[in-house]
Amino acid sequence: MSKVTVWYMTEEERLAYIEKHPIVPSEEKPNKSGAAFSDILAYGERRKKLKEGERGEN
Repeated sequence: MSKVTVWYMTEEERLAYIEKHPIVPSEEKPNKSGAAFSDILAYGERRKKLKEGERGEN
C-alpha cells in the first residue's frame, strides 16, 4: 500500500482554498444505470415481448 499524507490547514487557509476552488453543483442528469432497475417487476413482460418478436422475424 502507498503512504497516506495528512494535510493540515488553518481556518484561513481552508477558506482561501474554498474561495479559489468553489464547489459548483453540476447540471448533469443522474446516472442512467439506476433506471434499469426502476421497474424490475416488468422484466418478465419485456422478456416475453422480445421472445415473441424473435419468433415473428423467423
